[in-house]
Amino acid sequence: MAVISSLRFAPYFLKRQARYPIYLIFFVTSKCMGRCAHCFYWPSLNREENPLRPDEVDRIASSMGRLLQVTFTGGEPFLRDDFSEVVKAFYHRNRPVNLALATSGFHPDRVAAGVEEVLRDCPQSQVTVGLPIEGDPELNDRIRGVPGFFERTRKTLFLLKELKKRYPRLTVLVDLTASALNQDHLLKTYNLVRKELRPDVINLILVRGQPRDPESLQLDPAQVERVLRVMEEDIRLGKVKGFRFFGGLLHAKDILLRRMALDIYRDGEHRLPCTAGALAGVIQPEGELLPCELLKESFGNLRDHDYNVPALWNSERGREIRRRISETRCTCYHQCFLSPSLFFSPRLAPALLREWLRIRTRRV
Repeated sequence: MAVISSLRFAPYFLKRQARYPIYLIFFVTSKCMGRCAHCFYWPSLNREENPLRPDEVDRIASSMGRLLQVTFTGGEPFLRDDFSEVVKAFYHRNRPVNLALATSGFHPDRVAAGVEEVLRDCPQSQVTVGLPIEGDPELNDRIRGVPGFFERTRKTLFLLKELKKRYPRLTVLVDLTASALNQDHLLKTYNLVRKELRPDVINLILVRGQPRDPESLQLDPAQVERVLRVMEEDIRLGKVKGFRFFGGLLHAKDILLRRMALDIYRDGEHRLPCTAGALAGVIQPEGELLPCELLKESFGNLRDHDYNVPALWNSERGREIRRRISETRCTCYHQCFLSPSLFFSPRLAPALLREWLRIRTRRV
């Protein structure tokens, strides 16, 4: 089903421009329990807000057609009592190939119950739940700023793995954010995650933006390079399962993606055209439509424009934003946006195919 659903997005390999964002990131709330030192979103957290209600989300979703992926993030999305209804609005209107739920895992039972509801009521979409681990319990809790965070996240992960036995469409992912705060422990942390927690997918992302602790940006590329080599070999040897849908291909994409992000971090040079504002976009909790969360330019607020995403996306302002993004030749290494930019790049398709074949050959 995921393969068939994905084929409708093949034309974007050539035209790289959609009538609305087919790859959407939705910040459903700014509320969060954590005080993560590497967080780029920290100035926006825990503000007084009037977030989009489920009926408003339904109107937004109904203005668009089929979606490749919707990533729900925050803040902590599961702090919203109506979070499952928000997710289901996109499912019923847009049938995304993948529903990606990013959570800290701080509330194990709440997360497990919400994910089960989504799995039960959204049977035609893949569901991916991403959890963060930054180090062993002591280091993780120090970086995240809350005692006991590691144990709560670990409990959530194991509850999700139990859910997966009944819902094989579920992919459990762990994100490890590499920063100056944990770079001396990256390999140890990766091995802890792979050998003890054993999620389906392990991802390494680089600290980005303007984090709460500016020192966290002082990352040593050699430390990241070291763990990337181990991660890549483990993938090729089949030690990390991968996504249930397009598993090998997405592993290959992530290998190239992590390498490209590190290269950009290292030399600050432009690598490929960004699809922010063309194929990928962001909705903020109160309805602001952005090309990227690191760019403060807005297409406008959906509440002021009849909740019509295509109208804002294709407006004169929208065209001007895309023009500036193209001319600026962004050197950002934000992996959420490098991902669709890489995946829909005809120039990088041969490298992606080679890496995919390399994985398949090693696993046979």
